[in-house]
Amino acid sequence: MIIVVFGYTENLGGEMVTVCAVETEERLLIERAVKSFDPDGTFITVYGTEDLEMRIADAGPHVVWLEADAENFTLAAKLKDAADINFIFIADDTAKAFDALSLKASGYILRPVTEESAAKELTQLRFPVKPSENQIKVQCFGNFEVFSHGHIMKFSRSLSKEALAYLIDRKGAGCSVREICSVLWEDRPADTNLKSQCRVILSGLKRDMEKEGAGDVLYKSWNVWGVNMDRVSCDYYDYLSDRSRYADSFMGEYMMQYSWAELTRGSLYHMTENADT
Repeated sequence: MIIVVFGYTENLGGEMVTVCAVETEERLLIERAVKSFDPDGTFITVYGTEDLEMRIADAGPHVVWLEADAENFTLAAKLKDAADINFIFIADDTAKAFDALSLKASGYILRPVTEESAAKELTQLRFPVKPSENQIKVQCFGNFEVFSHGHIMKFSRSLSKEALAYLIDRKGAGCSVREICSVLWEDRPADTNLKSQCRVILSGLKRDMEKEGAGDVLYKSWNVWGVNMDRVSCDYYDYLSDRSRYADSFMGEYMMQYSWAELTRGSLYHMTENADT
């Protein structure tokens, strides 16, 4: 998913212009270009500089559009080494192009901004970003939750959601019906009737995912179920792939509504402690 922050900080007579027909038009044109490039992308508008740095840090954007002025050049210089952020500056002329170039900005776009010129910048990013192929976002830190197209996904059965949580926890490893039974019904033996009930739960989960156009999130082979890790966006997977970059995402809580998740939670604690020593 591409995340874009649009910061507008043009000043006139010492006072920030927060309502401006040109700015509004530019924002809408750029937003349309972003949504065309990645329909599931996130577009954030920030007015003024007071919270712009904080919002950039919180959002972890791929692209930041800024007015080409000294204040924003200073901000970009401060942040450019923290992450692979594509800064695109908007200007009336080429007078400040060298300043943007010295910051290794991704783009420098002249007014009048058009949807076509904005779209062109997105295809020529200094740090390329692929449009999102995963409309399913999985939250493991805190309570387990699943989002589809930005909305909380509804499951036909609560146990279907828990089954998905367990498959996510197993990180793509295949899980037998018997194993899944032992998780969903900890105090019951996995007899024929219970395994039959479990298959109903898993079939319902498969239908739930298919309704969201995400049936390929799950795979089934004989009596084994699992998740295709590359078909979801998941905070847990992000953390495991690059703990230094996502260090602040794990705050000690992992799938808190499920007791079986305590083992993974302990492993995450251990990783965090080792990283701090």
